[in-house]
Amino acid sequence: MLGIIVLNKFNRLSATYKLPRQFIWTTLIICILPSVLNLLGVDFGFKNEILDISQLNDLTYESQQNLIYEALAGRFVHVMLVGMAIAIAFLTVILAFVDYSIKRDITTPIVGVALFCAGLFDVFHILTATRLINITNDNVDISAFTWLLSSGYHALILIIGTGMFLVQRPGKNQSDQLGHTSFITSISLIFILLTLLTINVLMNLPTLPESILTGPFYTHPYDGVPLILYFIAGVFVFPKFYEKYPSIFSQTLVLSLFPAIFTQLHMAFSAGVMFDNNFMIAHFMKLITYGIPFVGLCLNYLETLRNEKDAVQTLNEQYRERQKAEKLITGVLNSSSYVILAFESIRNEEGQIVDFKTLLSNPSANNMLRKLYRYSFADDLKGHTITELFPYVKKNGLYEEYVKVVESDKKVQDEYYSEHLNRWFYINAVRYLDGFVLVFDDITEIKRNAIELEESKNFIEKIANNTPTGILVIDVPTLKPLYINKQLPAIVGYSIDEMSQFTMNTMLDIVKGEDIGNFDAFVANMRNLKEGSVLENEYRFKHKNGSLRWLYSRQVAFRSDEFGNATQVLSVLQDVTERKIDQDKLLKSERKFRSLFEQSKDVIFIINRDGDVLDINESAVTLLGTDMKELRLSVLPEFFLNENEWKEFLKQISQRGSVTDFEVTLINAQRERIYVLITASAQYDAEGRTMFYQGIIHDITELKRNVQERIMSQKLDATGRVARTIAHEVRNPLTNVNLALEQLKQEISIEDNEDYNFYFDIIQRNCTRINVLITQLLNSTRAEYLQLERLSVNELLDASLELAIDRIKLNEIVVIKEYTSDDCYVAADAEKIKIALLNIIINAIEAMPPQKGVLTLRTLCKNAKAIIEIEDNGSGISEENIGKLFEPFYSDKENGTGLGLTSTQNIILNHNGNVDVESEEGLGTKFTVTFSLSPVE
Repeated sequence: MLGIIVLNKFNRLSATYKLPRQFIWTTLIICILPSVLNLLGVDFGFKNEILDISQLNDLTYESQQNLIYEALAGRFVHVMLVGMAIAIAFLTVILAFVDYSIKRDITTPIVGVALFCAGLFDVFHILTATRLINITNDNVDISAFTWLLSSGYHALILIIGTGMFLVQRPGKNQSDQLGHTSFITSISLIFILLTLLTINVLMNLPTLPESILTGPFYTHPYDGVPLILYFIAGVFVFPKFYEKYPSIFSQTLVLSLFPAIFTQLHMAFSAGVMFDNNFMIAHFMKLITYGIPFVGLCLNYLETLRNEKDAVQTLNEQYRERQKAEKLITGVLNSSSYVILAFESIRNEEGQIVDFKTLLSNPSANNMLRKLYRYSFADDLKGHTITELFPYVKKNGLYEEYVKVVESDKKVQDEYYSEHLNRWFYINAVRYLDGFVLVFDDITEIKRNAIELEESKNFIEKIANNTPTGILVIDVPTLKPLYINKQLPAIVGYSIDEMSQFTMNTMLDIVKGEDIGNFDAFVANMRNLKEGSVLENEYRFKHKNGSLRWLYSRQVAFRSDEFGNATQVLSVLQDVTERKIDQDKLLKSERKFRSLFEQSKDVIFIINRDGDVLDINESAVTLLGTDMKELRLSVLPEFFLNENEWKEFLKQISQRGSVTDFEVTLINAQRERIYVLITASAQYDAEGRTMFYQGIIHDITELKRNVQERIMSQKLDATGRVARTIAHEVRNPLTNVNLALEQLKQEISIEDNEDYNFYFDIIQRNCTRINVLITQLLNSTRAEYLQLERLSVNELLDASLELAIDRIKLNEIVVIKEYTSDDCYVAADAEKIKIALLNIIINAIEAMPPQKGVLTLRTLCKNAKAIIEIEDNGSGISEENIGKLFEPFYSDKENGTGLGLTSTQNIILNHNGNVDVESEEGLGTKFTVTFSLSPVE
């Protein structure tokens, strides 16, 4: 019942002060746990047997020690528990004074001294219990008696130590440090002297009363006295003390009553034998009783440190916030473009304001005022009077206004023009203590801009009223005109008053709906106009005279709402009826000429001065081998084979204004040469500047090839006639020489003279050589009979390459084949075509350096033609020598006859083919052989 009452009191106190729950429950569990363990069979007691000294003589030394330790084990544990409780009591008083030095709460050291005195009494108890001090010779249980006294004194001294503060709180005369120190010292000495006096009285008692009685339920009935004291402390004293002096320490005093009560209960109901189960539990509980206030002081100390840390952190945060505010104010002052000055009043003996002294100024004030007034002093503005800073302040009347600001708290906020400075200022002055703060700025430019804006407005209005176009500002929500210039009535035929009365139905009657589509959509587009966007329309409207006229309108957002939609629209209106008529005529003419442009077989182009294609017809797609999209993004010079030809073209057309039949060589997307004639002219603007060039490109590639073939055919015919004449005229004498040589061999015996044989061989060898040359010449110019077959160009080229494979390997030449995958067949004499292609391949091999040569062979089918390309990376052929390649007896080789390529050309021409040569010195040569495709059988 006693524990329940104290527990209810403690729960009520815990609601107002937060002691850690873990600590409370741990204390309660420790109080109950020994009893629970007793029920489970655990015994904490020791046997208190009387040691028979006579038995020790018969035992060994180790056995004697074990027997003595076993007999004294209970006393050892008893001394340890009481000693630990005493140590905690001494530590508690030390920590109490430490807490006082921090918090200056005088209750803490007083209660700590009370616990210290209780600890002194426990020292007396353990000294008498261990017989280190003898207080009587009677055969009584001194330990039980001193236990009763120490427990009762513990409860009594704590009640006195806390109860004295319940009677009266320390007055103001004790609030100072010296008064507190004196009070604590006095009470501490009284408690200690009282304790020592009590111990001294007990030590001098002649006899001790019997404290152990035999009862039905208890053996120590006098231990009920400390229980009653603890009850009084738990129900009346400690809770009141906590309510008056709330802290964790004062709350732990209440909590310490639980182990104190359990201590006395175990002691009261023990068996009366020292060191039994209840005896040992009671002393352990006493240790807990001392430990709880000590822990409370520790928690109190930790809470104090935590509060101090929070307070320091709060102060630091306040200091940082103050620094930020100061920096912000300083930053505003220093960064403000306005002049900021603070003044305090200078008063005479009668209290009248005679001047103002500067207290504060920002950098803008220093810069602007020095620039305006050119002060003679160089020091800071602070300390100078207002009349020093503003020399004309009393003349212009502002001084009296500033005085009114201070005397009657009247605010000055106005624009002011200074005649002396010829500038405008915005001034704001407010009272501050016995002075005022002045903020002003130079608004001269703003005022001038406002004047200019007004003049500009008048100027724009004059322009709007005198422009030949109509100007209309429409309110979008109502579709009502807000502004109409003077020209618009002349365009539409209606007066300004009539147009101001227009409604939606009126607009629908006037405007032709088919020209603008849905009228609601037209209005919606106008409402959705954004800043920077333009809405343009051309539509017919009914003039007041009944005629239909074309109107061009350009609308932009004049004002917009918060969502960016136009609320007012500015419309510029122009009568474009005549232009529409001219456009119709021009459109018809353009369609006619556009048809000629698109259907022309010749390329028609328009380019700018840099050669960028502005327009070009479809014939260019066929000629240049690319699509129209790429052509429109290209430049014409990139199709010129020779850059100098483009430069010459630009030079002539720039100087003369036109060129006629300017022959150039173009190159298409497939890198094929195209020979063309360009006729072009320059077009100029009104100032005589060139706008663009337009012209015609006429393809003469086939014509040029046919002319070249005809010339070559004529050359071959002439060469053939000459060759046949030479063969007839040379072979007859040559035959006679051979016959004479044979006759001479017969008449002269070779065995007789070997020197003749040497000369005979020379004659015969050269005759044979002459005969071979004549035969080659005849073969190279003669139209021979062809055995035509349908052959694959890939197979023909591979067969020709195989005939030169030994030379290729010997010179370590790399061969690259780029053959077509299409079925590409020609009608040809296989053996003769092989000879023609072999001659080209051998020339390519001989033109390339060993180990560095690259021979590229290509075949393709295009435009019903089979094309063979043989390309090398040799020394190349000069431009002047390319035209001589196929002439008989021309060769740049030391031992060449000059008939190989002549024969090659003859063979290809006999096949109705064509051979072209492209070469550049130092880069290589490419032979292109073209045949007609053989039809499918």
